[in-house]
Amino acid sequence: LQEKEIIIRTPKLDQQIKDLSQLLEKQVQQTQHFKFFDQDGTEYYLKLTEILFFETDERKILVHTARQTYLTDKKLYQLAELLPPNFMQVAKSAILNLDQIFSLKHTLTGNVIQFYNSQKQLYVSRSYYKSLKHRLNERRLH
Repeated sequence: LQEKEIIIRTPKLDQQIKDLSQLLEKQVQQTQHFKFFDQDGTEYYLKLTEILFFETDERKILVHTARQTYLTDKKLYQLAELLPPNFMQVAKSAILNLDQIFSLKHTLTGNVIQFYNSQKQLYVSRSYYKSLKHRLNERRLH
């Protein structure tokens, strides 16, 4: 094998199996690292749990943590394919980490997300708002 593989065989998909699957998925996410860069080209290896969101800025993809901003050489659509399910696209130009959301505020000018331990904010486009609310409610129930 080139990579680790875990297979769960069960006669039916009950809550215990779902919980086990989520636990395994969370463990993988916590240990998974991606390579990012700063403006000088220095490479950084960050855990996905540290990332608040990704966003496009002109032709660059910015990677936001609570305190820093990095760059990636991947395109947004590539990240969407690579990232685990706790990341969600919330605008044509942004993907966020659902685990890092502190609040979601619906205002006249837009829908604003605030993150834990950070002053950074992200706007959610109207077309993604309903699906984001659904995903957040779904996660809260589990």
